[in-house]
Amino acid sequence: MSKPAKPAAPEATAEKPPKSKKKLIIIIALAVLLAGGGAAAFLLLKPHPAKHDLAAEGGTAPADDEEKSKLPPKFVEIGTFTANLMHEDADRYLQVAISLKISSPELEEKIKAQTPEIQNAINMLLQSKYPSQLSTVEGKAQLASEIKEQVEFIMGLRKSAPAIHSTPPGEEPHAPAPAEAPAKKGITSVLFTSFIIQ
Repeated sequence: MSKPAKPAAPEATAEKPPKSKKKLIIIIALAVLLAGGGAAAFLLLKPHPAKHDLAAEGGTAPADDEEKSKLPPKFVEIGTFTANLMHEDADRYLQVAISLKISSPELEEKIKAQTPEIQNAINMLLQSKYPSQLSTVEGKAQLASEIKEQVEFIMGLRKSAPAIHSTPPGEEPHAPAPAEAPAKKGITSVLFTSFIIQ
C-alpha cells in the first residue's frame, strides 16, 4: 500500500521587508534628544533645595546680595536719651531719640540683644558733650559719627574702641584716632528722630 503523498507546504507569499537602518538611527537619535531635553528641563525647573525647605517651613529664602540691595532699608530704634551736658554757664540737658539704619537685616537681632551696652556707650558719649558743640549741624553730624563708631565697636564691626573725650569750647579737640575702614555691612547711618537741648 502506498502512503498518501504529503501536501506541499504553502509557499510564503509575502516576505518581511528588511528594516531600514536609517529609520532605526532616526528613532534612536530622537529618543536620546528627548531624554536629554527632559533631563535638562527637570534640572532647570527644579526648585532650589534651600528655598524649597524654607518655603515649606513658612520662612523666606535667603536673598542674594543683589536681591538684598533691592530690599527697603531696615531701622532699629535704640531709645530716647536724656543726658546732663557738660557745664558752661548753667545746667543744660539733652533729650534725643536715636534710630539706626542698618544694611543687613540680620544685624537687628544682634543690636537688640546688646541694647543695654549700646545705650550705656551712647549715654557716656552724650554726657561728654557741651551744649555749644551740639548746637550746629556739623556738631550733630559729628555726634552721629561718634555714636556710629561706638555701636560698630560693640557689634564687633570695628576693631579698636573709639575714645570718648570732652573738649571744652575754645580748646583744640584731641587728635582723632587713626581712621578704620568703614564696615561693608552694618550701620549705614545714625538718625536723630528728636533732638532737644534745654
